[in-house]
Amino acid sequence: AEKLALGASPYPSTDRLFDDLMLAIIDAELGAEPGAEAPATAQAFEALRARVADGLVDRMFALASQVARILTAARNADRAIREGASLAHMAALADARAHLDQLIFDGFVSRTGLERLPRLEVYVRAIEHRVKRLPDTANRDRIWMSEVEQAVALFREAGGTLPLAPAVTDAVAGSDASATSERLVTARWLLEELRVSLFAQQLGTAGPVSVQRIRKALAP
Repeated sequence: AEKLALGASPYPSTDRLFDDLMLAIIDAELGAEPGAEAPATAQAFEALRARVADGLVDRMFALASQVARILTAARNADRAIREGASLAHMAALADARAHLDQLIFDGFVSRTGLERLPRLEVYVRAIEHRVKRLPDTANRDRIWMSEVEQAVALFREAGGTLPLAPAVTDAVAGSDASATSERLVTARWLLEELRVSLFAQQLGTAGPVSVQRIRKALAP
C-alpha cells in the first residue's frame, strides 16, 4: 500500500521523491542548531555528511512511511472532491481542490519540512472531512470560507504566496532569515490551523487560532 501511495505522488518520478526526502533530512540537520549555516569548509561539510548519514536508512524508511500516509490522505481527499461534484457546492469544492494543490505538490516534503509534516497529514485529512460534510454544512461552509478568504487576503497583502515561495522557506531554514520571512512562515501555517478549526474541528488544532491572530502574526 505504501509503494502504491508513493508511486502516485505528484513528483515526476520515485527517484525525484526520494531525492526530496533526502533534502528534507539534510535541511533538518542544517537547522538542528540555532544559527547553523551551510558548510563553507571541507571539514564542516564532512561533519554535516556524518550527521546526515547517521541512521540514514532507518530515517528514510520512517519518512517514506510518513509521506505515504500523507499521500493516502490526499488520495482520499481527491476522491471525496470528485465524488462530491455538485453545482450547489461548486465554490466549496473548487476551494478544496485549490487547497489540496497548495499542500501536496512536487517538492512538498522538503518545502514543508520534517517538523511540520505530522500536521500536514491533519490538514489534508481536514479537506476530506470538510467535503464529506458539505451536504449538511453548506451554509456554514460559505461563512467559514469567507473567514478563510479574509485571512488569506491579509497573508497575500503581506507578500505571502500559497505554497510559500522557496526563497522564503529556504531563508527560514538557514541562518539568514529575515523577520518578514519568519512572519510569513508563521502565518502560512496558522492559515492551515484556521481551516482545521473551522472545517474539521474534531481533528483539533495545534493551538489557538483566529483571523486576528494571523493579522497579529503578520504585523511588523
